[in-house]
Amino acid sequence: MISMTNRDLLAMGFNNLKRRKIRTFLTVLGVIIGAASIIVMLSLGIGMNRNFMKNIEQMGSLNVIDVSPEYNYENGTSTKEATLDDVAVAKFKALENVDAVMPMLNKNTMFKAGRLEGNVNIYGIDLEAMEAFDFKVAEGSLPTEFGKNEIVFGSNVSNQFYDPKSRNRYNMNQTVDLLKTPLKLIPQTMDPNGQRPRGVDITPVGILEVSQGEKDWSAYMDINDLEKIYEDLERRTENRDRRNQEEDKYQNVKVKVENIDKVSEVTEVINNMGFRAWSLNDMLEGMKSTYAGIQAVLGGIGGVSLFVAAIGITNTMVMSIYERTKEIGIMKVIGAELKDIKRLFLFEAAMIGFIGGIIGLLLSFGLSNIINQVAGSMMGGGMGMPVQEISYIPLWLYLAGLGFSTFVGIVAGYYPAVKAMKLSVLDAIRTE
Repeated sequence: MISMTNRDLLAMGFNNLKRRKIRTFLTVLGVIIGAASIIVMLSLGIGMNRNFMKNIEQMGSLNVIDVSPEYNYENGTSTKEATLDDVAVAKFKALENVDAVMPMLNKNTMFKAGRLEGNVNIYGIDLEAMEAFDFKVAEGSLPTEFGKNEIVFGSNVSNQFYDPKSRNRYNMNQTVDLLKTPLKLIPQTMDPNGQRPRGVDITPVGILEVSQGEKDWSAYMDINDLEKIYEDLERRTENRDRRNQEEDKYQNVKVKVENIDKVSEVTEVINNMGFRAWSLNDMLEGMKSTYAGIQAVLGGIGGVSLFVAAIGITNTMVMSIYERTKEIGIMKVIGAELKDIKRLFLFEAAMIGFIGGIIGLLLSFGLSNIINQVAGSMMGGGMGMPVQEISYIPLWLYLAGLGFSTFVGIVAGYYPAVKAMKLSVLDAIRTE
């Protein structure tokens, strides 16, 4: 028996494909269309998922849980199971997998900058937790000291001021340099004479980076400073807050989990403690199943095209056997091993799949760019917004597409290869 070398196998395989140029081209064309279809279809699903992830991340961190009081309404009255206070905060910090906890005291206040005024939500927070919760400044610095009324503003607060004496007072388009302008914090409550009490001087120290979320429109300072300011204001306005032990000290507490995979577990534990816990990860989990279904449908549509291409490869290789029956017989007569005949046909089928996959990758790359330019511009760029990636092809998808198209070629060529290997020598020699 004569064993064919790999070089002989390659040479014969390429020559056989070249001899039937038209048929080979049409078969490869089917693979090109199939490979490009399945890659582009999957890229649309991946692109949608990426855009959704970007939108979620802009809304906040995926491993941060928002905790608020849980109220139950029955017969027109509301009751709650637990109080959101320092005791609850201590319990959250003691939970497994919790990295940091930040209680938040929210006040709706007015800031006065000379003759201009601006209504801004201000949050009292734990300064030591700011770094853990991704507070980053574009200008200045973060508050560091208690007792100095240091405050940091969101990126959009500076243009939320207006002139109360202007006829156009509700057109909030006045911009204030918050780091250079003397500011006073003015309470929304009135004194016994129906007048607003004198404001409190504050010390602006920084402007936060753009977050595309709540931080951009709010101000933040030490929670103890904010409590002290309002205790003094309430005493002056005779509107002292007589909070009983059952009332919540905090409107909201943020809990940061070390690992995003543990967010659901920690959320469930906090819910069982009698609070309402929610995170962006909940929304993400709900959308994952939806996108998995979309991905399956899109992949199935592309897979049909590749399946049709596989049928074309099988048909081409079977026809090739009938045309090369005498050639196969001669190979057997001169002592070619059966496994080499099988390898020859499998190689030809694999090359059809491989070449089709390579060209399909290039075609899918071009189609993906066209989709992003046309559809993306219509959805984003046409309105002055960044162009969105409707279609995204990661490297692994290119490699998977090439490997899958080659694999499909091998599978489609397996039956013809076995058929060629089992062909009767006498029948093959007698064939004209």
